[in-house]
Parts: sequence; structure tokens; C-alpha cells
Amino acid sequence: MKIAALRPEQPTPSGVDHRISIFEGDLGALSRSSGHAGLSVSNELFKWAGRSPSTLAWDFTALALGVVGADRLVNRVQTSADGWTREIDLTVAVSDPGRWQSLSDQIEQMLSFLTGDFWSLRFVEGGYHPRPPKQGVGSRPETCVALLSGGLDSLIGAIDMEADGQEKPVYVSNRVRGDVAKQEKFASRLGAGNRLLSLNADPRTSGVTAEISQRPRSIVFIAFAALAATLLDRYSDGEVVDLHTPENGFISLNIPLTTLRRGSLSTRTTHPKFIEMLQGLFDSLELRIRLRNHYQLKTKGTMMLGCKNQDLLAELASESMSCGRAGRSYTHCGRCLPCLVRRSSCLKWAGRLDADETVYIHPKAEDLVHGRVNNDFHGKAFAEYDDVMQALTALNFVERNGPRRWTGAHITTSHLGIDAEAYRNVAVEGLKEIGDFLELTGLR
Repeated sequence: MKIAALRPEQPTPSGVDHRISIFEGDLGALSRSSGHAGLSVSNELFKWAGRSPSTLAWDFTALALGVVGADRLVNRVQTSADGWTREIDLTVAVSDPGRWQSLSDQIEQMLSFLTGDFWSLRFVEGGYHPRPPKQGVGSRPETCVALLSGGLDSLIGAIDMEADGQEKPVYVSNRVRGDVAKQEKFASRLGAGNRLLSLNADPRTSGVTAEISQRPRSIVFIAFAALAATLLDRYSDGEVVDLHTPENGFISLNIPLTTLRRGSLSTRTTHPKFIEMLQGLFDSLELRIRLRNHYQLKTKGTMMLGCKNQDLLAELASESMSCGRAGRSYTHCGRCLPCLVRRSSCLKWAGRLDADETVYIHPKAEDLVHGRVNNDFHGKAFAEYDDVMQALTALNFVERNGPRRWTGAHITTSHLGIDAEAYRNVAVEGLKEIGDFLELTGLR
């Protein structure tokens, strides 16, 4: 399917099936599009910063908005022969089409790794050049940028950075319903409320059945952080700015529990291979941004144990969000893979099931503590859920065949370099944490 991500006033290239309006547009122009994304980004950014990011950062954000919009417009079930893999032809308006087109092969490979699809990219003239803010240049003395999603990992990352005191980060949040209050509270409790930049891609589509897997959703999060990085005085002075993406190694590696999980809904945005590819793109563009994840070789449980302010973690952990299926209830389902990882990490951290104060739907905490996972409605809904069953299958497979057979082609030296064994160890340790939790529930 052919899709174009353009500013509203730009003409639609011939042969395009859908167009996405990015950055700006009136209602009349938007009505002629199949969707839009990022309409409020520049106004919110200028209000916060008082200066404009680099043109290349705007271009990367245009690409990210186009990718997320295209992902929503192309439904996997309706358009792919195997129910997952799609062919997406994306045109993006940028400031220097020749430079971006020379990198198209590199970007296509990166996006294919991220989403599991075949991408074909074309770049055209029409990059975003917003007017500089009227209030003047201003100063941004912060030293780095860090993602603050409202999740437990990014909360730990922020707590650790503030406890260290060696950096003064700008915390960047992708503002979505259900997470905003958490993000603002966490920043406030860290004493960093004035260093929180909250932006919203707000991708919208019309006239189609939107794709729900959203594998590339977090690339916009990184794009917002890249915008913030180029706003800092350090970047203006010609220095490199670190962009921290705190995520535990087990989740970032995203190894399928079984062969049945080919189309995992988990994003790969912090996978070490994707980070390597994205860093390569930043370097090719001469964007002075260095991607960092200090927790790549840690499980979520070891992140919690090593957190540098345990009192603050104990206060805020239960308010963070991990669930991949919370929906509009904004309540942890308790049984999807991210919830299993969360519950098992809390067990490793505190040493007992009832120390986790998070509210879960399946099963309730008291059902776990009293071993009612097989004779209670919520317990049965937990025990028989696909992710729980597949976690048990993976644990059994590792016991019978060893970790190398389980990780297989997902962790190899050719794929991940000399750190492959360390990555394998964190993957197995993360699975073991889940196993320890399921054993206490009586399912093992």
C-alpha cells in the first residue's frame, strides 16, 4: 500500500492510496487526508523550550510520524497474505530529500526489523520549518535526555539518575490518556517537574480498520527525545547529547516464548539491534545524539533490587504502568507477558507475593497469596490465559533442551556481536524470574 506523510498544503503524489497530514493543518485540509499525526508538537515544544530544534530532528520526527500513521492505516489481517507481514510504500516530506534518499536502504532495513514488514521509502521536498518562537531563544542547561513513559523501568531510570546527581536530564514523555498523571507525578516527586517535556503524537485515521499491533509506536517517543536533545545548550555548543532509553534486557530482547508468538505485540524499539541501527542512522545524519540503555543486561527484578532510592521506589512503583492490554480501564490485566514480568520482578524485589501493591484484574492478589488460581473465577482466567500457558511452555522447553535452543536465532554472535552470551543470560534469567513467580502460584 502506498502512503504519503506530508504537510497539508503539499500536493499528493500520484498513485498514493492514503495520505497522512503531519505537524499542522486546518480542518478543511485535514478532511482530505486519511489521517493526521503530530499536530500539536511544535506549539507545545516552543512553549516549553523557547527555541527551535534542528532541522534534521524535525525530519526524523516527520519520518516517525509517517511510520506510525502508515502502521495504523495498513491492517495486517486485511492486507497481508500471512496475516502479519505487510508491504508498505511510504513517502515522507523532508528538508533534504537527496540526503535522506541516500540512506533509504539503511532506514528500510531498520524499519523492517522494528515492525516485521517490508518497507519502501521515498523522500520528497517539503520539510517542516516552523517559525522561531516569539519569546526569544532562552536557555536549556540540562545535560541529557531520558524517556519517562509512566512505566516501571523508566521510573527506576529516572530515580537512579536523580540519585546519582551526575546528570541533569530533560525527561520526555509521549502523552497518552491514562499515563499523563503518572508522568507528571513522577517528575514532580523527583524534583524535576520543570524538566518534563510532554508531547503527543495523537495519530488518527479514518475510513479504515486501524491496525492494533502498533509495533513502531515508540519510535515517535524517541523522535520527541531527539527534538529535545537538539534544544539543549550542550547540543548548540557542538557536543554530543546522551538519550537514555531505560528498559530491562528481558523485555527489550523480545524473544518469543514459543514459536506460536511470531506476531508479538511488543515493540522492539529498545532492542539492542534496533538501537545499533538507529545509532547508525543518527551518525550518518550527523545528529549528535548517543543512545544509551544502562539496563540492557539487567532483568526488571534486578533493576528493582538495584534502584538507588528504595523508599521512593516503594512509594511510586504500584502507580506505574506495565500492562500491554490495560485498555480504557487503565488497570493491569495481571496475565499478559508484561504483567507477568512485572509481578515476577516485584517478587524478586520484595521476596513475597503480597508486597506488590499493584491492582490486577486476573487474579487478585489475595487469590495468589492463598493459592486460589485453579478454583476461583479470576484464578482460572489467569491460569488458562495464553501468555501464562506459553510462559510455562517456554520454561519447560528450557529445562528439557537448554537456553540456546530456546533463544535460537534470536541471540547469536552474528546477530548481536560479542555480547551475545550476556544477552542470552539476561533472557534466561528473566524467564527464570517468571518461573519463580508461577511456582509460588502453584502452576509449576
